Amino acid sequence: MKEKFSKFKNNFCLGVDFVKNYFMFFVHKYFFLITAIIITCLSLCARFSVALHPTQDVVGYVFKWMKDIKTVGFGSFYTVQSDYSPLFLFIIGIYTLLPSGELIKIGSHTFYKNWMYYVKGTYFFVEILIAIGIFLVIKTITNDKKYAWLGYVAFLCLPVQFFNSAVWGNADTMYFACFIYVIYFALRGKDGLAFFITGISFGLKLQAVFILPFLVYMLVSGKMKFYKLIFAPLGLLATFIPAYLFGAGLFEPFKFFSEQINGYKKLTLGCANIWHLINLRAKNLETFESGATIFGLLLIGLFCAIVFARKIKLNNEAILLVATFLISIVPMFLPHMHERYFYSLDVLILVYCLVAKKHYFLIVLMQLSSGIAYHNYLAGRHFIVSWGEDSVNIASWINIAVLCVLFYDVLKLETDGDINSHTDKYKAKICELKDKFSNNIKIDR
Repeated sequence: MKEKFSKFKNNFCLGVDFVKNYFMFFVHKYFFLITAIIITCLSLCARFSVALHPTQDVVGYVFKWMKDIKTVGFGSFYTVQSDYSPLFLFIIGIYTLLPSGELIKIGSHTFYKNWMYYVKGTYFFVEILIAIGIFLVIKTITNDKKYAWLGYVAFLCLPVQFFNSAVWGNADTMYFACFIYVIYFALRGKDGLAFFITGISFGLKLQAVFILPFLVYMLVSGKMKFYKLIFAPLGLLATFIPAYLFGAGLFEPFKFFSEQINGYKKLTLGCANIWHLINLRAKNLETFESGATIFGLLLIGLFCAIVFARKIKLNNEAILLVATFLISIVPMFLPHMHERYFYSLDVLILVYCLVAKKHYFLIVLMQLSSGIAYHNYLAGRHFIVSWGEDSVNIASWINIAVLCVLFYDVLKLETDGDINSHTDKYKAKICELKDKFSNNIKIDR
């Protein structure tokens, strides 16, 4: 009996030791994946725990459109007056077909409980897609899963991005999700997919214009093929398919562009850009508005020209840096921008710092900068009470400083000859094509 017990004890200990070692092997092998899953679950729990917080942007606009869709019928969702895209209206229109839950009142807002979960839940899902995109971009550039997983979990923990979707309930996640995948496919040389997703981003939010300087730069630098541009309008039209299927006219889905362009006339709407530094002390703002867009485009064009003239050797890390800089100068220099429009810089600066393994302080600065702008709107009071709306000037100067650091890094990138050598290269190609064309004509004759 004693011998059997001893044998059982030994076998039990061996079994426990096997399970323990297998468990430790599994944990060590899949440590980053396990961590990412845990962080994802915790971030979703945190987001849904505050999702019922109402704001005017959700209750006053999105829910109003949902009520309008219920009034006209789901099949006529595209007829609702809105400055959001037909695809967005189609998505929220589907939610009107689902159980709306109880009618609740929080503060001065009364709304259907489930509607808030549906709308913000969509943003949370898109944030997971962004985190995956960040993982793919960092993995493609560094081939380092550790930093790729770190980028995934760090994004889900960014406080400003948490407030953007979970508290404020804004759709900035949607166009930025497109941006991160445009960059990813550009890095992979999948130009058609990159342009197709660009078209989708325009079909979601007009803020897709932020990525245009980067795409133009990639085209004129020869890193992307011009003929693949055909995929951009195809992507845009793909977002209109639901509207067309339900009977929309050919040009009817395009009307939301004019609604967005003409929707806001202020020089700046709390955005911490150069115009906020001017806006608070300027009188007769109409005189500024008439030329602000042109002047902003001139500045964007100037910086694009400087970057192009550098003839940068475009390896993957350089492409990411150039994308981060060129995407971010658009909200910095254009007027009529909102508080949230540095969302792209908030996230891309995280990706760039993890890839370059430097400048980590920029991540904190951008969270502070956007946090000040968000606080000015969400809290209904100013960051420094005695300063009033001048508090956002702090954020403006932080954003300018961050972009200066990025521009300095761009200027330090390795070059691939000067602009004259590239001019000669393309001149030689033109001559070569002319000769081939001439020879083909002679053969045909």
